[in-house]
Amino acid sequence: MRRSVSRLRISPLGPVAACAVLMTGAGLELPAAADPFDTNDALALELTAPFPAAFRQKELEDRDWQEATLKYQDGSAAESVVPLRVRVRGRSRAAMCEFPPLMLNFRKPDVADTVFDGQDRLKLVTHCKTNASYDTYLTLEYLIYRVQALLTPYSLRARPVEAHYVDSDSGRDRGTRPGILLEDEERFGERHDMEMFVETRVDRARYDAEAIAILDVFQYLIGNTDWSAIEGPGEEQCCHNVTPYVRADGTMIPVAYDFDAAGLVDAPHALPNERLRIKDVRQRLYRGQCRTAEDLAPIFARFVEQRSAILALFTEQPGLDADDAQSAREYIEEFYATLADDKRRERAFFSVCGN
Repeated sequence: MRRSVSRLRISPLGPVAACAVLMTGAGLELPAAADPFDTNDALALELTAPFPAAFRQKELEDRDWQEATLKYQDGSAAESVVPLRVRVRGRSRAAMCEFPPLMLNFRKPDVADTVFDGQDRLKLVTHCKTNASYDTYLTLEYLIYRVQALLTPYSLRARPVEAHYVDSDSGRDRGTRPGILLEDEERFGERHDMEMFVETRVDRARYDAEAIAILDVFQYLIGNTDWSAIEGPGEEQCCHNVTPYVRADGTMIPVAYDFDAAGLVDAPHALPNERLRIKDVRQRLYRGQCRTAEDLAPIFARFVEQRSAILALFTEQPGLDADDAQSAREYIEEFYATLADDKRRERAFFSVCGN
């Protein structure tokens, strides 16, 4: 059963604070931080922009930056205001969402000495549709980033937000909904001393063996088949929902993102690729490299080691409906049941590999 709006608890601090409770259970008191990703507490913000003009520009070649204003609460509960530019980002969600995801573009002098100090661009994953069930899908996608961070250091940092949207041209209040701020890919590369790979196809042999194996099993865990660490669509820069990075020694690291098509999220717009042997996104399919049982044994061990911590994320997440949390935990437990059963593990990761 999906969480309904009527079940939200209204905070005496107002609608933005009430929605901050949705994803963190916290109010607006946020610790002062030099980096927006230093905490997992929800950041309450208000984004004012010409949304109708931005949303009309869904094709990549048509997207122009729109001037906007961002207000947020800092650690002292004082309101901070910064100018920025926004535009629609993404492909599939840009095409189908009523409120598509956005790219936020800051001018560094404007964000000096703020929580966004040093930031250039940040992705904002939005609620997509007005239906309240999409708040649940977004919360589950946020938790997938948290799961990934438990399994590998090579994960984009994610921060939940409660965003109040206002149209700058009409003054229309578009409501307050949960969202996800994502670390910029270039900043991630700087943090790990790596360069983004800019060619159209990756030789899988160049990937760090452990990093690509973790990615392969992680995608199976969350039931995601909408990705490729080898090539992107058409002749575009590699890859699909995976950003490859190059270390100084030439080895490569894959970093996954955009998990709305995962079975763990189970969004209604997520459909399995017709070329795959699955009928529903909840049906898992291993799309990773063929490996021996000996090769995957230490990878499986890492996942088993993090089992309790992963399940706890879905137990402890405020605002996640109890039925949705239970469904997510059961889906994850199915993965661990597969790892624990010799026949199921063989069938999932080895017998079908390469077929």
